[in-house]
Amino acid sequence: MDISTRYLTCLLLTLVGSWAAYRYSLKDSIWEDQFDEQVDSLSNFAIFFAALLVILFLVLYDNNGYLGSLLDFLSGRRHRSTLVDPKIRVAFFSFAFVFIGLILLLHGFAKMSEFLLARNVPHSKIRSAAIGLVEIQGKVLPEHVLTTPYTKSECVYYRSELEEYRVRSRLSSDPEYEWVTVSTDTHRLPFWAKDETGQILIDPSNAEFLIPQMKSGFLGTEGEDKNDKMFLSTVGDRRYRESFLSPGESICVLGTLAIRKDPSIHKVIQKANDNSKFIISDSSKRQLNEALRWQMLGALSYGGILFIIGLFEILQLSDLL
Repeated sequence: MDISTRYLTCLLLTLVGSWAAYRYSLKDSIWEDQFDEQVDSLSNFAIFFAALLVILFLVLYDNNGYLGSLLDFLSGRRHRSTLVDPKIRVAFFSFAFVFIGLILLLHGFAKMSEFLLARNVPHSKIRSAAIGLVEIQGKVLPEHVLTTPYTKSECVYYRSELEEYRVRSRLSSDPEYEWVTVSTDTHRLPFWAKDETGQILIDPSNAEFLIPQMKSGFLGTEGEDKNDKMFLSTVGDRRYRESFLSPGESICVLGTLAIRKDPSIHKVIQKANDNSKFIISDSSKRQLNEALRWQMLGALSYGGILFIIGLFEILQLSDLL
C-alpha cells in the first residue's frame, strides 16, 4: 500500500468515524444539560476516538502486518523512533483536526436547522395555537415547584454545579491547585405557560433549556457561606453555580403542540420525537434567534477552520498537493 493510498484510507476512516461518533454518541445528549447523558456520550465518544486511533496506527504502520505491528510496538520490540517522526506526528494531529472539525460542523448544521426553524415558525397566542410545531411566549405558572440546592430559590427547572478547590500536583516545591467539579445536578417539572389568551401545559422532558442566567457563590470546607469579595481559596473550599427558571418568569417555547386524552389537560407542548426541536428559553424570540445564530456561526466557523487545516495537511502529506 503506497503512502497516498494509506493517507486517503485514513482520511476516509476519519470522516466515517466523525459521523458515527456524532450520530451515535453526541447528537442527542452531549449538547443537553443532563449530566448522566453527558458522561455516557463522552464515554462513547472516547471509545470511538480510541478505536479510530488504533485503526490509523494499523494503516500507517503497515510494514510487518497490521496486528503484528501493533503487538510489536506495545511489547517494545518495534523501534519506536518512527512515532516521533515529525511527519507522522503532524499526520495524527491532522486527522484529529479533521475528526473534531467535522463533529463541530455537524453540530453547526444542527444549530442552523434550529435557527431557521425558530426564525420561520410564526409566533402564536396560546388560545389560537394549532396542532404541530408552534412558538409561544408567556409566563411560567408552576403546578409544583423545586428548590435549588444552594440558593434555595423556587423554580420549575434548575441546573447546578459544585466545584472543590484541590491540589493538582505535589511533585514540585510550588504545588499547583485547581477547581474540580464534584457534582452536577439537573431537575425539571411540568409547568404551565400563560399569556393574555390562556394557558397551556409544558412537558419539559427532553427539552433543550437555554437559560443563561446564573447565580454563584462560595462555600467553606464546612459548607458555610463565604463572602466572595473576601474569598481566599484554600484547599477544601467549594463554589457553586446555578441556573434556573423561576415562577412568573417570561419564556419563549418552541415545540410540538399535541392533544392528550386526559380532558383536564387536553393540550400540551412537548418533544414529538427524537428528531423534533424542543427549546425552552427565558429570552424573547429575538434573543433566542440571536443565541442560536451565534451558536451556529461559532460551531461552523471553528469546525470549518479545523477541518480545512487538517484536510490540507493530509493532502500535502499524501503528496496530492
